[in-house]
Amino acid sequence: KSTVRSTNNINVVLTNEHVESGFKSLEDNGLNIFHFPMIRTKPISKITKIDLDQIDCIIFVSKNGVKYFFEDSNSKKFNLSEKFFICIGEKTSKKLNEMGYDPSYTCSRNYAAEMSKELKKNNILISKNSLLIQGNLSNPSLYNSLSKYCKIQRKVYYETIKTVDENKEINALASKSKPYVIFTSPSAFDAFSEIYDPNNFFIISIGKTTSATICDRGYKPELTSKMQSYEGISKSFLKFLKSYNYEIS
Repeated sequence: KSTVRSTNNINVVLTNEHVESGFKSLEDNGLNIFHFPMIRTKPISKITKIDLDQIDCIIFVSKNGVKYFFEDSNSKKFNLSEKFFICIGEKTSKKLNEMGYDPSYTCSRNYAAEMSKELKKNNILISKNSLLIQGNLSNPSLYNSLSKYCKIQRKVYYETIKTVDENKEINALASKSKPYVIFTSPSAFDAFSEIYDPNNFFIISIGKTTSATICDRGYKPELTSKMQSYEGISKSFLKFLKSYNYEIS
């Protein structure tokens, strides 16, 4: 017989960079939420200038890519209103909207491998000079795949910096009861595992890319969300807890 446990005993550690409204449902359902960012991002200090007048299509695969591209001093020198903007998912598209531009095309799935296949199938990049915006830790597989069938450049606009200092509160949580820790990127897990022992935590992953990294490091997620968003992983996690007869609000 399963034991029903109070949510007051369920501690959840969030490791993403910023406080995100997409996780609000976890707190609304009575979970104890702790935010300990394991990564932070900042713009690349010196970016080789690119003539954006020669670029037809700009491809974004993250909100940070959108943010740092439009904040770059060189980008501000060009009229970008006629560019063909491609985004990997709804969150990235929303960030583009916030910057004052509408996406020309939003890929249906939030995976880089699927993005390349979708764009190739739909012939969206044919005859376009494209620019892929990424961070310094981005996997090169997307660029390598796209470059096989279209004319494309890759430019790194931001870097991800791992947290290196131990936070005693995280270990204090683990010493009381095994917390759940949510990872929304491979880099966040790598940073976390270099400071803490993942065996002392229940691991929750936002998707198969992050889970692949976790498994490669010798650990196994309790849950891998099928939906690549903060709202999606929150919904999956709450469903997961209910399936184990945890009492949630």
